[in-house]
Amino acid sequence: MTRTVIGEKEFFKGITQIQFEGLESDNPLAFRWYDPNKVVAGKTMKEHFKFACAYWHSFNGNGSDPFGGATHVFPWDEKKDAVERARDKMDAAFEFITKMQLPYYCFHDVDIVDYGDDIAENERRLQALVEYAKEKQASSGVKLLWGTANLFSHKRYMNGASTNPDFHVLAHGAAQVKAALDATIALGGENYV
Repeated sequence: MTRTVIGEKEFFKGITQIQFEGLESDNPLAFRWYDPNKVVAGKTMKEHFKFACAYWHSFNGNGSDPFGGATHVFPWDEKKDAVERARDKMDAAFEFITKMQLPYYCFHDVDIVDYGDDIAENERRLQALVEYAKEKQASSGVKLLWGTANLFSHKRYMNGASTNPDFHVLAHGAAQVKAALDATIALGGENYV
């Protein structure tokens, strides 16, 4: 069982850790099928499954699409400073992950903290959040399953990253991959995608 971790502000008030209650349960905030201690084929369900919370899908998707702008406004996205905003998002993420009792999380570099156009500043921001993530992992028992670099969302990668005909774009992508690899290693990630 993971330890619930709540930052300076509780983002998911009134929700406690989700527990297994079985098929008879009508509790919408309970596991009905997943029993981490049930033995299946000689191993517990917890040993079989490496459930992970994907950072982008859970905390960054703002609902924008080709038909309009953002429709999801998150309370962890209020601060002006990118690193402070990212720390709030990480507080919300680890609160959610630990209340769901998920053993792992995974991320793209830009999911953790917003990037700008300056490579050195981006790496500084990421490193600041890596240190904060280490604290969160240590206090919760949650581990990093994988990390990676997002080399597709920014317009600079419209012609690819490592295949881009503009060497400046390729070099930017390589620096981004290096920073994401370093972050994944520093956080004890089990894989790099």
